Amino acid sequence: MSKVKNRVVISGIGIISAWGHCHNTFWSNLCAGRSAIKRLSLTEETSLPVRYGAPVDFEHLTAAFPHLLPPPGITDRRGVMGLIAADKAISDAGINEHETQDMRMGVFACSGVVEMQEVDRILCKGSSFPLQTLRDKYSSLSRFSGLTCSNDGMVVEIARRYRLTGPMSNVNAACSGGSHAIGLAYRAIQRGEADIMLSGGADSVLSLRTLIGLKLLGATATTEKWGEALCRPFDKSRSGLVAGEGAAFMILESEEHALRRGANIYAELKGYGSSLDAWKLTAPHPEGRGAEAAIRDALYDSGLHPEQIQYINAHGTSTQLNDTIETAVIRRIFEGTKAPLISSTKSMTGHWIAAAGAIEAVITALTLKHNFIPPTINLSTPDPECDLDYVANHGRENLVSNAMSNSFGFGGINTCLVMGDYE
Repeated sequence: MSKVKNRVVISGIGIISAWGHCHNTFWSNLCAGRSAIKRLSLTEETSLPVRYGAPVDFEHLTAAFPHLLPPPGITDRRGVMGLIAADKAISDAGINEHETQDMRMGVFACSGVVEMQEVDRILCKGSSFPLQTLRDKYSSLSRFSGLTCSNDGMVVEIARRYRLTGPMSNVNAACSGGSHAIGLAYRAIQRGEADIMLSGGADSVLSLRTLIGLKLLGATATTEKWGEALCRPFDKSRSGLVAGEGAAFMILESEEHALRRGANIYAELKGYGSSLDAWKLTAPHPEGRGAEAAIRDALYDSGLHPEQIQYINAHGTSTQLNDTIETAVIRRIFEGTKAPLISSTKSMTGHWIAAAGAIEAVITALTLKHNFIPPTINLSTPDPECDLDYVANHGRENLVSNAMSNSFGFGGINTCLVMGDYE
């Protein structure tokens, strides 16, 4: 006899974004169709044609949370943002940080590629770089810096601070890493390996070094024609992704555990699917086979049929390939029924890369909670191959009982999460 799977609910949210650290402010800006994308100051003195992004006001953030920072002078942005977002999710869930050590609680998260800003600071000191300089700098580096440990440093630091002794893992899965982490945390609770999990992601991709890498991959928009309206998912004039940064964490727990402690429940996580294109590093499979497999697996896992889904938070990167292929995949899956309403919130937040799936999962949960669908902004002339309802330019009140969030990463790493409202 198979063991009954635990139902999994979302009971806490923490967000760090260009709009600050309050998730209600984040949500109101999103619903109003405001863009966090602006001209970047770090590219002003270079010839790099990547000029726009969605940066966090890091100085203001660190001033607001001095008790959560690593030692003075250490500014590993993704780690700091991740720690603060995790703390806010725990607080939002109504969990006292001193109680976590007595819970069957773990953490799964994604923190992207190694942050190279600390290397830059060392190497920019002069024309010669003696070994002693590196040794002198080593002692001042953050414990969760990629220079002093492996890429699981942020997760380890979160677990250490809150004494989380349950399942723990850092997930490296490109642009779908955050949603993979959430899916794996969901599985751990389903199987009874933990009662409660902290899960999400943090990433910062606005350093000059990383932007150069994205430009060399041919992924970023470089035109200045549209200014702050540069990110244009599903629009005929789209020309590439616009990078952002931030962190998003959520508290997942078994329904039984949440009800026992009287938790406020945002939504239920019902299904998780993942796949690999096994095709190319920088391009999705031309028929979208991997993306389709992930979505179908998530639907199967949820026990829902396509016609029961009212909303999709699309991967929607504003690249030529993703938007047309994702549209074609959605059209196939929902053939014979009305396709759900769709939006790409990257049009407002920018692409958070490793943390993109995490923030978009949070957005999907808030959509279910509030029955309001954020828009896809800057969609003025739809691509003829992108012919679905993308909730263009203005958000829309709409009853949403079930929704999904798509994440398709570099290398063809795909994830889909299915959620439902909770009554």
